[in-house]
Amino acid sequence: MKDGRTVVVRRATEDDADALMRNINEVGAEEEWILTERITNSVKQEREWIRGFDDENSVLYVAEVGGRVVGQVDVRIAAFRKARHVANLGIAIIRAYRGIGIGRILMERALAWMKMRSVEKAILEVFSTNTRAIALYEKMGFATEAVRKRHYKIRGQYVDDVHMAKWL
Repeated sequence: MKDGRTVVVRRATEDDADALMRNINEVGAEEEWILTERITNSVKQEREWIRGFDDENSVLYVAEVGGRVVGQVDVRIAAFRKARHVANLGIAIIRAYRGIGIGRILMERALAWMKMRSVEKAILEVFSTNTRAIALYEKMGFATEAVRKRHYKIRGQYVDDVHMAKWL
């Protein structure tokens, strides 16, 4: 990473359930970066959710630094036959580990997984206020395809929902 530390990216396992719930709740509590605000699943439910990623139509990767899960990216190939060439991705990284290259590393891994499965188009959604993420996505070849104006309300302020895509 940019700060010299090593990040390990690997497929999530059921043993990551607690860490993933903690991280999503931490990022969600900030209210600025992801749609989820709080996961209320039990550990059992979270493990079932993790098991749902079959590595054929979906995958969940985690990023570890010093043995701690600090970020994740999930990818899901569209379920409908007419859209099977498209995969959606979502990413979350806890605050203390942003801006040091983990986002790019997770995105690269997710895009490589998509290419191995002949996905042609990667899509994602991002709040218009998340300018750092948008800049990363653009550097990685994503372009804005649509903007849903004032689609969300965060702390009383309207925020656009930006739909971005990259042809692989």
